[in-house]
Amino acid sequence: MALSHYQLASQLTDVAIKLDSEYQQRLKIAKAQMTAIQVMLQEEQKSYCSEETISLLKNKLFKQSNLPVPWVRFNDENIICSAIGRWPVPEGGRLLSKDIDGHGLFEGMDARTFNKQKTIYASATNSSTKVFVPVQSIQEITQILSNCNVCGGIYVHINGIDWINNDYENDAFVRINYQAENSNFKYTLTAHESARNQLWLTIFLILLLPTAALAWLSFVCREAIIKAYWHQKFTRALKNEAFHLAYQPIIDTDKARVYSVEALIRWRNKNGSYRETNSFIRYLEQDLLMPKITKWMIKTALNEMKSLLMSEQIQKCSINISAKQIEDGELLSYLQHLANNGYPLNRLCFELTERQPILSWQAMRDFIAGCKQLGCLVKLDDVGTGYGGGLVLQQLEFDYLKIDKAFIKILTEASSQPFLLRSYIAIAEEMDIKLIAEGVETTAQAEHLKQLGIHLHQGWLYSKALPADELRRYILNF
Repeated sequence: MALSHYQLASQLTDVAIKLDSEYQQRLKIAKAQMTAIQVMLQEEQKSYCSEETISLLKNKLFKQSNLPVPWVRFNDENIICSAIGRWPVPEGGRLLSKDIDGHGLFEGMDARTFNKQKTIYASATNSSTKVFVPVQSIQEITQILSNCNVCGGIYVHINGIDWINNDYENDAFVRINYQAENSNFKYTLTAHESARNQLWLTIFLILLLPTAALAWLSFVCREAIIKAYWHQKFTRALKNEAFHLAYQPIIDTDKARVYSVEALIRWRNKNGSYRETNSFIRYLEQDLLMPKITKWMIKTALNEMKSLLMSEQIQKCSINISAKQIEDGELLSYLQHLANNGYPLNRLCFELTERQPILSWQAMRDFIAGCKQLGCLVKLDDVGTGYGGGLVLQQLEFDYLKIDKAFIKILTEASSQPFLLRSYIAIAEEMDIKLIAEGVETTAQAEHLKQLGIHLHQGWLYSKALPADELRRYILNF
C-alpha cells in the first residue's frame, strides 16, 4: 500500500511541476511581448486608443508567432485596446501580485474570454499604459489534467488567495502539496476516484508474485495498451461497416434555404444504438486508421450527397480534418484521384479542427493551395477558442470561419456583450470570407446572430445530424 501511495503521489507531483513549468514559459514570453508593445507605443507617441493605435497593435500581432492577443489600457481611458478592437474595461478582477519592476498578475473575470473561465493575466505598467497578456487559465490546467489518468481534484492558491477549487476533496486518500520555486503558485492535487481501485489492485498483485511483473509491465504500457485496444475496435468496426455518416444542415437564414451540410461520423452498435461520439473521437483521430477512415468519409459523403450537390439543392458538403491528417501528405493525391474519376470535388469543403497542433505550416499551405486547384474550400473550425486561432488566421487562407458554440451559448445572456464576436465579424469582412455560427439552439440566439450580420447557422434549432435519406426529406420539406 505504501508503494502504491508513493507512486500516486509522484505522478501528482509531476503534474504540478508540469503545470508550473508551462506557466513559467508563457510568463517569460508574455513579459517580452508586453515590453515590446510598450516600447512601440512610446516610440510612436500613442497615448490613447485610436484606429491608428489598433492598426499598430494588429501589425505587431501579425509579426508574432502563436501568442495570445495582448490588451492595452491607457491610463487616461476606461477602455481596453487591442489588435481586434476596443471594448469597456471588464468588471470584476483582482490584483494577485505585483513586483517592483512593474510586472504583476491579475485574475480576469471577463465572461467573454476563455469560455467564461477564470484567467490569470500578466501585466506590465509604465507611466502611460498597462499591458495585459493571458498566461494561465482553467482551460490550460484542465487540458494537462485530462492527460493524467489518476488526477482528480485540484486546488490552486496564488499568494495565499484561493483561485481554483475544482472537485477538490479534503478527505482524499492521496493528496500532494507543491509550492512552485519560481512563482507564487501553490498546487494541491488529489488522486482520482479510480485510483483507489489501482491501490487495491497493487495489493492484489503483491499477493500474486508470479504475475506481479506482468501486471507492472501492463501498467507501464497502459497508454500503448489503450491505443491497441481502440485500434482493434476501430479495425473491426470498419470491417463490419459499423461506421456511418450523418449530415447536419447549415441554414442560410437570409434566403431561408439549406445552404450546405457537415458530414459527421457515427458508430452503430450491434443492437442498433449509437455510441456517443465524444467517447471515441479523440482516440480515432490519433489512430493509424484515421487517414483511411477520412478517405472513406470523403468518398461516402460525395456518393451519398452527389444528387443533392449536382442539383444544387445544397452548395457544399463539409468534412472535418485535423492538421495531422494533412501533414501525413497522402490526402491531396487521393483527392486528385477522386477528381480524375468524376467526383464533384468543387462541392467539397474541409473544416480544419484545432484539437491537434500544427507542426508544419508549409504542409498546411500546400494542402490549401492544392484544394483551391481542385475547387475545394477550407473552413477554420471553432474560431475564438484556444491560443492558435489568431496565428492560424494570419498564416493560412480560409474561405469560411466557424464561430465556436461557446460564443453562441452566452450570446443572449443578460451580462453578455459580444465585443469579441463583433471583432471576428470585422476580421471576416476585412478578409472577405464568410462566417458560420454553430451550436444555434434557440430562436433568440438566431435572431441575435442575424442582427449581427451572421446568416449561416448550424445547430439543433434547425436540425440534428441526419442520415442521408432523412436529410433529403428534410430538404424537401424545408
